[in-house]
This record gives sequence, C-alpha cells and structure tokens, in this order.
Amino acid sequence: MRLRVFLFAVMVAASTLAQAGDENLAEKIAACNRAIGEGDASKALAFAEQVLKQDKSNRQALLCKGRAHGGTGQFDQAINALMAAEKLSTTPMEHIIALTLIGNVQKSAQRYPEALAAYQQSLALAKTANDANFQRIDLNLIGDTLVASGDLKGGLQHYLQGSGLAANDNERADGFARIASTYSSLQQHDQAVEYQLKAVMMQERAGDMDQFCDANLELGRIYTAAQDYPNAEKYIQKVIKIAKDQGGAYWEAKGYYYLAQAKAASKHTEEARQLLADAQHITQDIGAERLGDEIARSQQSLPRP
Repeated sequence: MRLRVFLFAVMVAASTLAQAGDENLAEKIAACNRAIGEGDASKALAFAEQVLKQDKSNRQALLCKGRAHGGTGQFDQAINALMAAEKLSTTPMEHIIALTLIGNVQKSAQRYPEALAAYQQSLALAKTANDANFQRIDLNLIGDTLVASGDLKGGLQHYLQGSGLAANDNERADGFARIASTYSSLQQHDQAVEYQLKAVMMQERAGDMDQFCDANLELGRIYTAAQDYPNAEKYIQKVIKIAKDQGGAYWEAKGYYYLAQAKAASKHTEEARQLLADAQHITQDIGAERLGDEIARSQQSLPRP
C-alpha cells in the first residue's frame, strides 16, 4: 500500500514534467508508467527501450527503465538508468524524484547506507523547496530503511517526524500505523496500541473497507503480541463480521488467520487448527495463493495433535 501511493505520486509528477515533443514518445512514456503501476515490469521495460532508441537522453524513459529493472531485481541496471536520469534533472522536484527512486532500489537491494544517502539528499532538497509532502515521504522511507537495517529506534524517530507532516487522514493513518508497528517490534505495547487505535480511527473516517479491515487486523496482531487476547479477538472478530456482512471472502479468511494466531498464542491449539483449516478452504475457493501460503506455514508450525 505505501509503495503504491508513492508510485502513484511519481506517476503524476512524471506526467506533469514530461517534455517529449513527439506525441508518440509521450504516449510510450505514459504506457511505460501505466505498466509499472500495473506491476508489469517487462512490458514497462519494452516501452522504455523503444523511447530510448529514439531519444537516448529522455529522462522520463530512463526513470521508467530504472523502476522496471528494480521491479525485476536487476538492481545495478536500475541504478545506472536512474543515475542517468538524475544527471539530466534540472529542477529541484526532478532531482527529488530521481534520488528517491534511487533510494528505493538501493533499499530493495539491501544496500542500506547507499539508500539512506539518496533519501537524505532528496530530503534536503525537499526541505529547501519547502515541499512538506516529499519531506514526509523521505522521512518515512528513511524510517523504513533504518528499521530494515535493525535500527528500530532510529526508524521510529523518523516516522514520528514524518507523521507530523501528514496533510490528511489517509496520511495520518499511514504514519500512525508505521509508528505502531515499530513500537510493537520494540515491545512497547502500550504505545503500539495507542498509535494503532489512532490509525483505525483515521481509516474509519477516510479509508475504504480494505484499509479499515487491515488496520483492525493489525490492531488485533498488536494486542496478540501484548498477550491481551480478549482485545485481540474483539478487533479481529469485528473484521470477520464486516467480511461476512459485506461478502468479503478474502477478509473473512484473513480474519480467521489472525484469530488463529491469537488462539495459538493463548494455547488454544485445536481452535487455532480449525480456524486455519477454515481460512485455507476460503483461500482455495477464491484463489488467494499468497495468503494461502502464509496459512499453510502457520498450520505446519502448530504442534501435532
């Protein structure tokens, strides 16, 4: 979710900044960005290469090429393309976008010092430009990188700073959820619950069904980690009820999965086993393979009857 929001912002900026004189090139750049948004990196790369054959210094095509390579794990090729695009940047916003995308690829490659350096350059430019939106984005990405590298406290501080720059309830929900997750990892359960409750409130006010259900399940997970099983079940059951009432089979399955985690943690192993079986049946019916794989791993981790 967080990545999709950021990529959407980049796509909007790319569309606004495109200077291609040839309408055909502009159409191919737009198609490249759409393919990235759809998760089709191979298709995106094909469009980018078509543009670059006609204009090897097309900054937008280089950005899209870099994102496409990054999406397929070709990190060195991605960095080369994005660095070339960064060198062609002429405005602060163009530099901010290119540097942030470079940071994303470095983070995906687990090159955390390089990712931090790129994000910090982007953040400095965003501060100079007084762009609160990209300051928030970069602060959160720095937080993600620090957390991924094991510096939970450093990540938390950046999330707290980023949260202060949120401009609407959706952004506040995102920031509160990051803070809550990190507090939970730090075993600071009271603070984790406090911020996840805020995230739930924001999603109830501004989010869609998926976002609201996800926030409630995460609250249930945090309560499970805190060994507060009654509250864990309360918020997870809320999602299961919504899913049943509104025909959301995916969320019903995921609710059973989270409830099984709470039951297993509270030593109700047989209840957990049945819930996982029920969840797995639903995932098979709806073709939710990734969730099914998670459930299968949980089933294997339960003690044998």
